[in-house]
Amino acid sequence: MVTRILDTNLGYSGQWTYAFAAENGGTRVTITEDGEVSNVIFRFMSRYVFGHTATLDTYLNSIAKRFGEPATPR
Repeated sequence: MVTRILDTNLGYSGQWTYAFAAENGGTRVTITEDGEVSNVIFRFMSRYVFGHTATLDTYLNSIAKRFGEPATPR
């Protein structure tokens, strides 16, 4: 599954590819981000305040919690 932000005037844009694979009786979810942060303020906040992977980690933890499973974002 692929999602895209097409509006380049937001200060960030890009695409996220979600891949799902069966593994050990469960599912491995892999998210690949190919994004660009053109706004210097967003870039600073991502680097020094909340981290580059904060949104992806939260998403993966939420999926795991919904299914009562542990998550190990890497």
